[in-house]
Amino acid sequence: MATGLRIGWALVNKQSVVSSAMIVALGSLAAVAALNWPPLTLLIDSALHWSNISIGLSQMALIGCAAGSCVMITSVASTRSPAAVRRMAAAQYAVAAVIGVASLVLFFLSGQQPEMSPEEYLRRNLGSANTSLPWLLPLLYVMLACTLVLWAGMRHSNRTRRGRALFVFTIGIALLVAATAFFLIRAVGTSRLVGVGTAATLLGAAMAIVAAGSLLPAIEDWFGGRRELRLIDPLLTELERRQPEVGIGERPRGPLVFRVAERLSLISDALYMEATMAEHLRAGGPDGATVDVLADVERTGVSPDAQAMAIAKWIHAGRRTPRVALPAGQGRFPGMSWLGQPESYSDREWILEIARQYRALEQSTPTVAL
Repeated sequence: MATGLRIGWALVNKQSVVSSAMIVALGSLAAVAALNWPPLTLLIDSALHWSNISIGLSQMALIGCAAGSCVMITSVASTRSPAAVRRMAAAQYAVAAVIGVASLVLFFLSGQQPEMSPEEYLRRNLGSANTSLPWLLPLLYVMLACTLVLWAGMRHSNRTRRGRALFVFTIGIALLVAATAFFLIRAVGTSRLVGVGTAATLLGAAMAIVAAGSLLPAIEDWFGGRRELRLIDPLLTELERRQPEVGIGERPRGPLVFRVAERLSLISDALYMEATMAEHLRAGGPDGATVDVLADVERTGVSPDAQAMAIAKWIHAGRRTPRVALPAGQGRFPGMSWLGQPESYSDREWILEIARQYRALEQSTPTVAL
């Protein structure tokens, strides 16, 4: 599911190094899970005429997961140019490809064994003198790469939506590092410390948590988008009534995140048009009509909440007054400079804050029928 979501996101949006790396990482984990499903394991072994070949392919898939995760985290943390990031990613993929091919060659050189389940194969071969070398190379790479991902992931985790997803993803990587360490202990011959079942359980838990971390942004985006649509609906409805031309060319359907962004853009455009009309009527409109407009009141020291409330009150004051000619707000327009967001707010956050204040006014003021 996580892999399919990432592939779909990459097809809808512009492809990037980070999205490609996430697809590689999740797809490799999905391949590990599929290759260790007994019916598919037996089918692949029979089709390729090499018993237990799915184990060798699983090694390559784990290497691919480590490489994709490493490319993803280094690309996110890098401050270099996009061209440099792509070259760095290509170099990491090249190293992983060399290690993967070498691991597969060592697997074939170790010879064939009787067909058995993946767990039984690991129990019999990890730690034996003649099969430890094919495991040391891929396990060392996976452990080192995932350790780098773990360090960088913990460093860049934060309280934002993406930061929380990265934290969950990093927890999965931590379990993957632990499972790899357990397999590595078995490979070097210290089998009394941990069993294959424990390491396999950790690996399964790691795969599930990594997938959850990858799905978390999409889940939060969906719920957050629905909540934001409800929040901005009253303000957008009022502004579209005043400025009906602002909705021309609006796309009513599409990905939720795009719909929210489009509606926020419509609100921003409509607010600017309303403010421009209010400025035009400051000195007097047609037939000598005037509008109660404040002349760019100084907003130094005004909190962002109060600034957003002033804009919301200006829009809210004229919502029940029919206007035939010019759709300027009927309240006290504080001035064009008040529309600009405070330094601590992005454009998106500022429109949402105005919509939040307007919704609060709508809920606290009873509707008067005309």
